[in-house]
Amino acid sequence: AARFLPVMEWMETFRLWSKGFGVAGIFIYGAVFALVSIALLPVLPLTLLAGFTFGLVGGLTAIMFGIALSSAFCFLFSRYVARETVSRQMERYPRFHAMDRAIAKEGWKIVGLLRMCPVPFGITNYLYGLTAIPFWHYMGATLIGMLPGNIMFVYLGVIGKRTAEGPRDPLEYVAGGLALAALVVVTLLLRRMAQRAAARAGVDA
Repeated sequence: AARFLPVMEWMETFRLWSKGFGVAGIFIYGAVFALVSIALLPVLPLTLLAGFTFGLVGGLTAIMFGIALSSAFCFLFSRYVARETVSRQMERYPRFHAMDRAIAKEGWKIVGLLRMCPVPFGITNYLYGLTAIPFWHYMGATLIGMLPGNIMFVYLGVIGKRTAEGPRDPLEYVAGGLALAALVVVTLLLRRMAQRAAARAGVDA
């Protein structure tokens, strides 16, 4: 879409609009993030833009609020409203059956591990609604499992803003770069550990 439409201009307009609401803008931003996720559209640009717009704390709050909304909606929609339709769609994904068996055995642990792995966020929200995992176990595992990676991406947006604002003390760039590098290393280590644990449970993540 960005190749044919002024997506970046729209995102900048949305950024300024949401920031104009102050604290409420954080939750408005999170609600838009949720809608994008529910529609199975990419949410990474919004994650980066959240850090650029609201800083680390505000941006992370917006993204985690959006994750909570979209995760809850998709899970409950799949489980109680469109279970048969979603089930037919999931038949095209052989990995789902392995995930279903692993979740039945390990429960929230597998959900938390898979949230740290590069598994598509939007479609899995619907997928988990077809499993036997309790709703609150699913929500807790989702929020905890997705926190490390989103801290990294939101902070990347913060670094982008600082860079765009103009020249700064070189030490500030060094400190920011070191902090970002540390976040990347921690996130990759957690992801590798999660992938190994998921593989031992019979899921190729």
